[in-house]
Parts: sequence; C-alpha cells; structure tokens
Amino acid sequence: MKRLPIPTLIAMGVVATAVAIMAPAAFADGGAFADDAAAPVIALPGGAGPATGLADSAALRATVYGTPPQDIAPMPAKVPLVEINMHMPWARPVPDVFWFGRDLRVWFSSQDKPAPLAIVISGTGGDGNTTVLSTLRGALYGAGYHVLTMPSPTFPGFIVSASTTGVAGDLVQDGHDLYSAMQRVVAHLPGKVRITDIDILGYSLGGANAGVVKSIDASEHKLNIHRAVLIEPPVSLFASVERLDRLFAMSIGSGDAGVERLYQKIYAQLANLYRASDRVRVDENFLLTAAAAVLNSDAEFSAAIALTFRIDLMNMFFAGDLYAGTGVVVETAHPPKVGDSLERTQQILRGKPFSEYFTKVFAPYYLKHRPHSTRDSLIADNRLDIIADALRNDPDYYVQTNSDDLILDKTELAWLENTLGPKIAVYDHGGHLGNIGDRRQVADMLDMLAGRWRGAAPGIAP
Repeated sequence: MKRLPIPTLIAMGVVATAVAIMAPAAFADGGAFADDAAAPVIALPGGAGPATGLADSAALRATVYGTPPQDIAPMPAKVPLVEINMHMPWARPVPDVFWFGRDLRVWFSSQDKPAPLAIVISGTGGDGNTTVLSTLRGALYGAGYHVLTMPSPTFPGFIVSASTTGVAGDLVQDGHDLYSAMQRVVAHLPGKVRITDIDILGYSLGGANAGVVKSIDASEHKLNIHRAVLIEPPVSLFASVERLDRLFAMSIGSGDAGVERLYQKIYAQLANLYRASDRVRVDENFLLTAAAAVLNSDAEFSAAIALTFRIDLMNMFFAGDLYAGTGVVVETAHPPKVGDSLERTQQILRGKPFSEYFTKVFAPYYLKHRPHSTRDSLIADNRLDIIADALRNDPDYYVQTNSDDLILDKTELAWLENTLGPKIAVYDHGGHLGNIGDRRQVADMLDMLAGRWRGAAPGIAP
C-alpha cells in the first residue's frame, strides 16, 4: 500500500501526524533502539472504577465528531495571524535529529486598538496552531482580545526550543518553562500592540498548565495575569493518561496488528484530507476527522481516540529519552542523526504505555535531580491539588468541563466541583473537547474572562 508523503512523526517532529505513525513503510530499516522490556504499571491514586465516559457511546462520539457546525458560536470572518519564531536563550543544545526545532513557534493575532491579551496553551502534544486553538482564537479575537497561542510543553518543538530539562510532563517544571517563554514573547511583541490586561487559558493538559502558570505569576508578578480559564483539565495527569493507555489496550491491543487495521480503515480518508490542501493542519483533530467520516462502532471510535493520545506520548517519550540519556529507545552512545532510519524506534514506542515513560524516563530523571523526592511524590506533584488553595480561594480561576469527559473519573469530577464551587461549568455532554466552540461553551468562557460568570442557575446544568 502506498503511504502518504508526510514526514515521519519522530524524525520531523510533526505532532499528531497519524499518517506517519501508522505508516511503518515510510521508514527505512535499521533504526537504533535499546532494551524494550515491559515496565511495571504505575500505582495511581484517585477514585476506583473506569472513567465516567470510557464506556459511554455519546462521549466517544462527541470526542470524535466535535461540535456540530450549526452549534458553533459566531466567529469573525477573518482573524489576522502572524507566526512568531523566537530563540529562547536558556534552550539546551539541540540534538541533530531535532534540527528543525531550534526556535519556539507561537502565533499571534492583534487588535488595532488597546485590548486585553489572552494567552492560550495547547493540549497534550499540540503545537501553537491546532484546530482547537484556531476555534478558541476566533472566539477570543471576535470578543476583542489580542490572542497569543502557545504550544504544549509536551510538544517536541517546545521541548527542543524552550524546555530547561528536555523531560516533559511535570506540571511545575513545565509551568516555569512556559512562564519564561511567555515573558520573552510578550516582551518582544511589536511596539504598536497595546495590552491592557493579560488572561490565560488552556485546554486539556494545557488547562492544567494554565492554572499552574497563573499560580507562578501570583508569586513572581512578571506578567500580572488576571484571570485563568481551565478548559477540560485533568485532575491527575498520570491517572488520566493511564486511563487512555487502558483504552488503547482494550480497543487496539498490543503489537502493530490493531494499529494497522485501523490505518487501513481510514487510509483513504486521510489521503483525501492530505490532498485537499497544501497546508493540512496535522494535529489532534486530523485522525479524528478522518475517523468521523468512515468509522461506525464505539470500539472503532475508542481506537481512534486512544491512538491519537498514544501518538502524542510517542513524541514526548522519544524526546525525553534522548535528552535524559536513559537509553530506553535511543542508544545513548549512538543518538540518531538527520536521515537515520527510525522505523524500529517508532515501532517500539507505539507499544509503550505512559507507565514506561514514567518508570524508565521521567522518574529516573527527576529522582536524580530532585533530592528527597520519591516516585509517589512525583505522581502527587502532578495533580491539580498542588494549586488547590488558589483554585478554591482565588476568584479569578475558572474551570469548564464535561460530566462525561473521558479523562476524568467521578471522584475527580467531584473534586473539581467541590474545589471550584460556583467557578466551574459542568456540561452534561461533550466527551473530551467535543463541545469546544459550542455557543454555550464560548459564551461561558467569555463571561468567565470578563468576570461576569455567576455560575449555572440552581437546578439547571450549563
């Protein structure tokens, strides 16, 4: 079968390029790899039982299909957009294989008059110009904001250009790296841009990142961030990813056979999407858009969702292993260079759950660099509990989430509701990010940013 001519995910750093990940023939043989023995599963805290939405057909379909066109909030016909490429002076030496990512790439839309600035952080593995960011950008710009969209700190381009560790996934460390990058970008915006206030938002993992960045700013006062809106954040990063790993195992299984079957089902649709434009946005929605057109069963939708998240993990795993020198998939004595085959590497990574990233890359690195830390403390430090007091007591934190979100269980949803009180909107339906851009979601988001949100009326779900 002919494969699409899209650069490989690992070799070229294109996030969520499902075509590349599901196309082993696109690589040559002979990639370097190290021991791939299974690691023990992380013992995760939190509520027992499956996530509320993992077996929920409506949640799966909402996650795949997104907001119906007729329910999308009004958007401006045109939003000016400038790509900004900026060197971060603290960046670590760039490995040869990441030659393309030396500068941080962000996107900026400016008003022609004084206006507040909304900084928006992408979800897991996303760059600074995803489909979801484009939707949020349109809504915010239409409401009168300057808009700066940032990649996730788990995006390879951010890891290479702006991370101080190269090992992504720690909320506090990633928060400090994001905060430093934001300061540098804001300081170098064109002089004609007049900013009256700064707010911060993020979706999925980016929501948790946004909350942590605001808490850092509350101590350092470098940006004076006013309000934060956390859109469908995880309560526990590790617990949420473990659920998605479980979904992968249940819907796809181990090895390449399940992935290849899914690829064959959606290949033609992926090809059509690729041919439709010379600027296809290959992000977290790329595979799901193809899946929505040709898949039918809940099992198939589960597989598409699980694979999308696994792709993001593969990038983070590869970069972390390379920077930390842990030798899980990259031989430390022979790191890959430009043009080297990575087929074997990506085949190994495709079968590795987050528990192996934690036990073989993340924990060894942070246990070495953080005296007195333990594996349990590393897991605990990556829960929103670390900013619980701010979420509870600061009136300028808000959350939007769904009662059937795939990345939450009932205990975590209850924790969010109890912690935020009237500062949270919980929608009855939407899966994970399936209602982004919906009229109600956008209206509530803008009310929160403006300080107008007063919570849902008693007895009425948002």
